[in-house]
Amino acid sequence: MPEDLLAFTSVADAGYGLSNAAEIDAVIARIAAAAPARDHDGDPDHGLRADVRELAALGLTAARLPVAVGGAGLTYPQLVDLQILLARADSNVTQSLRTHFTTSDRAARAIARGETDDAAEEIAAGRVYAGATTESGAHAIGTVGTTLRTDADGILRLNGRKAYATGTGYADWISVLVSDDDGRHLVALVRADADGIVLHDDWDGVGQRLTTSGTVEFTDVDVDPARLRVGEGSRTDRLGNLDAVLQLTHLATLAGIALRTRDDAIAWLRSRTRTFSHASTATPAEDPQLQERIGTLDALAQGVVASVRAAAALLGADLERPLDEQTGDGHLAVTRAQVLVPSLVLQAAQSVFDLGGGSLVDGRLALDRHWRNARTLSNHNPVHLKAKALGERALLDADLPEIWYVGTRRLGTDRTETSTETSTEIGTDAMEAAR
Repeated sequence: MPEDLLAFTSVADAGYGLSNAAEIDAVIARIAAAAPARDHDGDPDHGLRADVRELAALGLTAARLPVAVGGAGLTYPQLVDLQILLARADSNVTQSLRTHFTTSDRAARAIARGETDDAAEEIAAGRVYAGATTESGAHAIGTVGTTLRTDADGILRLNGRKAYATGTGYADWISVLVSDDDGRHLVALVRADADGIVLHDDWDGVGQRLTTSGTVEFTDVDVDPARLRVGEGSRTDRLGNLDAVLQLTHLATLAGIALRTRDDAIAWLRSRTRTFSHASTATPAEDPQLQERIGTLDALAQGVVASVRAAAALLGADLERPLDEQTGDGHLAVTRAQVLVPSLVLQAAQSVFDLGGGSLVDGRLALDRHWRNARTLSNHNPVHLKAKALGERALLDADLPEIWYVGTRRLGTDRTETSTETSTEIGTDAMEAAR
């Protein structure tokens, strides 16, 4: 794979060994070409869903799995590179597959430990996973309102409502964080088309508009007891590392946005023959002022990518270690990147509009989508809270928070008392759709 990810524009370039790389690259190219219009006009014919499903059918979404079970044997850092590549085409794709990528990574590492993982067979068959964890409203931090109860006939029934259920519109399986009869937090895995499930594509954010991050309602959904999980991930990995895997997908998506912003800026400037009467040169591409702007944008994109890849390398290495030998270095690197990367990507997305005049703001170009998408992703994890955690660590030797929760907290209570109590129960699955 090219060390300079600016040159990494296709699966074939990556050397993953996929025999159908050309077919996969054709789908990715189609996604990239359609991205501006889909953002501007919406996606009424569900073309992006069809494209994502085709990538799954071609095996790309199984690439993290070992070759022996139908994958391509990608390492974790290679998986992050793949996420960047997909986000470069359309950032909606990588975010929509966030839970899926987390699930495939967990399955790959379980198999490497000599264990089995039910998801591996499903993923290898081209099926897609999404998560439903977050609940809106004034619930207390660490509590779960979606319930799993045993009815009079002994059948487990799922009831509740989830918000920000990213990717559910593309998925075959949904992992749902629930509270059972005893108040334990579990994850129930249900078919997306099961009776009693209603998906509402009501996400109305300014960016990431095609991630199907809407509301999901569950009414008396039948749950197979074999499809329940209890925080098993806490036995093998630091919870901070597991949360870092989720957050690094957002960072990879931001890196893809930075690269696509760079690509679009260069393509637009090269295409221009019109210039201003007082410009320095006959064509915009020859103008040293605009060259300087493009050079800065190029450096910003490369810097963002380098930061994300460095964090992926550290996190991947730490996840390979036994639990008692994991250092948390990857978690720290991801947290630092979460402070650094958003502002750089937003700067890059804003700078595009300094390259020309009125034609740059033509809605059909949808160049504003890069800023809107980056802003939306950045708001998932407020930078000031990440920076505060890093500062507390630097000044007071405090540990980084292992898991981040959203909810209401009574003034004067310990902000960690609820999350500490529940974190070992929730484990990796419960965080798959967090934030």
